[in-house]
Amino acid sequence: MRVDTLVTGGLLVTPHGVVDADLAVLDGKIAAIGAPGTLPEADEVIDCGGKYVLPGLVDPHVHLGGGRPLEEIFASETASAAVGGVTTVLQYRRSPSTFLDTFPAERELARTKMLVDTQFHFIISTMEQVEEIPRYAQEFGVTSFKFYMGGYEPGNPIGLVSVNDAVLYAAMEKIRELGPYAWCMVHCEDDSLVCHLTEKVKAKGGNDLAAYTESRPDFVEEQDLLRAIWLADLQDCPLYVPHTTVGMAVDAAADSRKKGNTVVLETCPHYLVLSADDERLTGSGVGKVAPALRNEDHKAELWRGLREGWISTIGSDHVPIPKKGGDFWDEAPGFAGLATMLPVVLTEGVLAGRITIEKVAETMAFNPARLFGLYPKKGALQVGCDADLAIIDMETEKVVGPDTTQSEFPSAFEGLPLRGWPVLTMSRGQVVFKDGVVTGTPGGGQIVTKAENTEKKRNWHAA
Repeated sequence: MRVDTLVTGGLLVTPHGVVDADLAVLDGKIAAIGAPGTLPEADEVIDCGGKYVLPGLVDPHVHLGGGRPLEEIFASETASAAVGGVTTVLQYRRSPSTFLDTFPAERELARTKMLVDTQFHFIISTMEQVEEIPRYAQEFGVTSFKFYMGGYEPGNPIGLVSVNDAVLYAAMEKIRELGPYAWCMVHCEDDSLVCHLTEKVKAKGGNDLAAYTESRPDFVEEQDLLRAIWLADLQDCPLYVPHTTVGMAVDAAADSRKKGNTVVLETCPHYLVLSADDERLTGSGVGKVAPALRNEDHKAELWRGLREGWISTIGSDHVPIPKKGGDFWDEAPGFAGLATMLPVVLTEGVLAGRITIEKVAETMAFNPARLFGLYPKKGALQVGCDADLAIIDMETEKVVGPDTTQSEFPSAFEGLPLRGWPVLTMSRGQVVFKDGVVTGTPGGGQIVTKAENTEKKRNWHAA
């Protein structure tokens, strides 16, 4: 048998260990893995030169929209994903009315404009949309739904809508019936507290990152997290908590899981690495993100949560929004993160001795693929999986900037030196990034459907 591509001389990373092996690709899938020199001949050979080979990252938390027309954002930002070794993006979509009217056109744009593969979550804002959740699952295959418990006052710069507990409670009742990959996802920031504290900070004249952090301290996230866990427990509904920033979430999730509940935590590279007092960010709106950046104690607890398995996934929370450079409170929160998520975690996690390279494969590929129904198609280097992979240079240091991220949108890591950059990214057997050049083309990505469930998910966790 002759194959399309051989990936040789690499160290293949799995959640359970690192293997010195070659990998064969045929028809876009991993056809064989074997000891060096034992695999069939190939039309093309890619020599890794002893570098790590990670499964293509599955980013569970991506926002695409804002700044430019959607078709341009789909193309440009998934090119940036390829730069960062991300081969599947799970993106949030929202609608001012019903997704039944707005989503088909967006789905078609994704199919024709994206460079890497995608799947979708919906942001739910109204009780009317809650009532349509079963139809969204049946007609679109979308079974993960996000709710903003607060943090976005009326008139906020990006138009997000917070929901009350009645909406959340009613939605959980429907989500729990949707099958093994159904998730209620909650943005934990208490609405009334954030509004109250923001007014107090503004009244004192606060107008920078420190003031913003003061307006949404850790306890506004902590109390909403506990309430979300409580509601999910009442409704027997699987709960997924994106962009966790607070250390207490680790033990709260652990306690809930030990009682038999399904609670999954995600965190982001900026919450693991950046702090609210970062001098690079103090005078600009680039560090404005919701929830807010925290302190060293919280960061240490998040790293512990990853090591111990209580934090299951890492997402970029990529937001392609330009910064105006004017009044801090008028700036839209969020920043680009697709290209930097892997080098940040490798530099500050693996190279700093906080987590292992195996944990990176687990939390940034295998776990998100498994949680959202993409495994065994995505998330692992094993026979039968899509040939999604990233070859990593752990030695060369690059400074974060537009030339390295290949995104026009600002990064909160701008100016920082990082190691662990992909030198090649492969998506379904096609090289989409190599040696600093994006080689993929718009429309090369696919919309990935959920796999048939083969395991009981209740009480699932990644520990």
